[in-house]
Amino acid sequence: MTTKATGPLGVKQLHNRLAVLRAERGTTRRQLAEAVGVNVQTVGFLERGDYGPSVELALRLAAHFDLPVEAIFSLAPFPPMSAQLYPSPPSTPASAPTAPPTTPATSTPTTAPSPAGAHT
Repeated sequence: MTTKATGPLGVKQLHNRLAVLRAERGTTRRQLAEAVGVNVQTVGFLERGDYGPSVELALRLAAHFDLPVEAIFSLAPFPPMSAQLYPSPPSTPASAPTAPPTTPATSTPTTAPSPAGAHT
């Protein structure tokens, strides 16, 4: 039986953000492969989750992107980037009363100004 976090035979799946990071930086698979010293196919296998990197390769990738390893690789699925960048506001319970919007109090003159030159 497989679950979302495990693959066949109960092996944990390693999730990564390599494709997102490459896209952010406008880098091709070939450019990334050359930068970290692997075959371009290795980058494809990594991005698809078909291959788990060695510790050394994970550290080279982290150094290349100037990020901590855990920002690139995780045993749990990453939340969508949009949810991390733009978290939804907490919802209010349906039974909670909502107060009407308040407007700042403005003072209104009680007497009209007298015309210029008028004597009282």
